[in-house]
Amino acid sequence: MLKEIAIFFSIILLTGCSKVFPVPTKYEPPRNTSDIAKVRLMGNPLYYSIRQKNDTGDLVGGFVVEHNRFVNIGLGTTVDSGFPKIQGKDYSGKYFETLVIADRKTEINYLAQNCSVTLDVIPKREAIYEVHYSDSDLTGYCVLYIRPVVFDEVNSIYIEGSN
Repeated sequence: MLKEIAIFFSIILLTGCSKVFPVPTKYEPPRNTSDIAKVRLMGNPLYYSIRQKNDTGDLVGGFVVEHNRFVNIGLGTTVDSGFPKIQGKDYSGKYFETLVIADRKTEINYLAQNCSVTLDVIPKREAIYEVHYSDSDLTGYCVLYIRPVVFDEVNSIYIEGSN
């Protein structure tokens, strides 16, 4: 019996593994140009992916952290690109900062063991956003929240704006 199982898995690995376990795509951010928006994904970066419509209308993108096709050990690390932060907010947890093309439909996905949710947004040019997930929302569902980070000119600090 063990011999048959070993042969079966050997055949799968040698002939069709790439179809059973395809290599997950990785999100490639645009260059820092004038038509971008900045996004900070709060929490474990391993579970986030971003897809944007390209010039032909197709959604392209992938996970923000490179994934292994079989198993992913670890939770990803913080990527701090130097985006402005909200004064007084705790940024000691993990987060991932990246760029997206502004004024295009963007899907931000969070996919974890007990949580799968997609947020559709059209980011504004030169805006900064923070995305948070909650798997213990009052509704009992997994939820993604997005808030702009805006500059308060009176106090000369960055604050969380309203949608």
